[in-house]
Amino acid sequence: MTRPDRPFGTEFRAILAIAGPMGLSQFAQMLMGLTDNVLLGGIGAQALAVGGLATGTFFTLNAILAAMIEAGGILLAQARGREDHASLGGIMTSMLVVAGVLCVPELFCLYHVDRLLAWLGEPMAIRAPVTDFVHILMWAAPPALMGQGILSTALPVMGAQGILMRVMPCIMVANGILNAALIHGWLGLPALGLHGSAIATVLTLWCMPIALLWLAGRRPELRHGLCPRAHDWGHTLALLRTGLPMLASAMAEVTLFQTNSLEAATLGSNALAAFQIMLGIGMQSFTLYIALGQACNIRVGYWTGQENPAMIRRAAGAGMVLGLVLGGAATLLLALGRHAIIGFYLDTALPENAQAIQIALGVLLVGAAIQLPDAIQAIATGVLRGQGDTTIPMVVAVAGYWGIGFPAGLYLAFHHGTGAWGLWCGNGIGLACVSVLLCARILWRLRRRQAAG
Repeated sequence: MTRPDRPFGTEFRAILAIAGPMGLSQFAQMLMGLTDNVLLGGIGAQALAVGGLATGTFFTLNAILAAMIEAGGILLAQARGREDHASLGGIMTSMLVVAGVLCVPELFCLYHVDRLLAWLGEPMAIRAPVTDFVHILMWAAPPALMGQGILSTALPVMGAQGILMRVMPCIMVANGILNAALIHGWLGLPALGLHGSAIATVLTLWCMPIALLWLAGRRPELRHGLCPRAHDWGHTLALLRTGLPMLASAMAEVTLFQTNSLEAATLGSNALAAFQIMLGIGMQSFTLYIALGQACNIRVGYWTGQENPAMIRRAAGAGMVLGLVLGGAATLLLALGRHAIIGFYLDTALPENAQAIQIALGVLLVGAAIQLPDAIQAIATGVLRGQGDTTIPMVVAVAGYWGIGFPAGLYLAFHHGTGAWGLWCGNGIGLACVSVLLCARILWRLRRRQAAG
């Protein structure tokens, strides 16, 4: 039996109430990496390069694997929608089991990171310190996946996303202080330089889930709902069926941009600098889009559990409206503020930066044009995942990014001589194709559900 429909405005506000704190908490987490890089830059360019490559490798791999854990959020939301509170603890247990298993390949890959760097052609002068740094960071894999990965997924489903917003800024500040103290020997701690930054990051990532658990444990409804119960293979198999396609989708998107970064490096330092400026900006805007997509995931999953097609449509519509507003604002900001944004990265008064600035102006204009499809595909993915539809979106992502976007970018960049601008055009073509196909998939599912109801 379905519950009465809620007004569109109410669902609109419900999505914002989830997406706001999630976006702020994820943005705070991104600032942790920026803080680490700034502090390492104080040691020297070599330390910055080593630390940036090491932490980028760790967090990229962690983000890909965490995509599977996010499937547990879909199961939790659907269980809450159908008021199956007895299943919540069993789903949490399955999330812990899967996260624990995922730690094994992550630790294996991080331990053998030297082989990956050698395959990529990195010189020994970079490989050795990066490997040492990663071998320290790898001890943060268990809390990152089994702690933060699970809690950051489960708490918003339970309506406790405010806990993330309270903890993440504090963790960000603590990470900066601890990094500075262990790098430079402040507060009576030893000056460990580059290794001090790695140790500080590990300690911070262990403290994060402890703080989240402490605050969650103070609320009886969270203690009861999120407390693990006896393992149920049915929940675990459902999580794997939903999560494996999500992992593949995340890998397809992340590796596309990482591979294009390597392609940009072959075009020279000026093209690479312009590409990296847009990549950094794109990651920040995507953090907001993905938070909005996860909020839609939760709301659509809840109404799917209640078997309420009307509210599924309203949740999807509210998410799309928010995505259009946010993506449109980002488009205007990038298009109109290109010169000011580039000025934050490069000194426009230096003649040697002129070529990089000229390339970046064109790249940011392309980046502005792809904000809307980027926002729409993130939200459409969340809407489909909330309904348990992850396999078709995976096929769309792989085909769109690698079957269309990547070859289009290579063709424009190297056969038409458009360089970094062409690579970003390829990214945009891939995003546009994915967003159109995912929206078509949503309309097809909604019409099919309506006809069946």
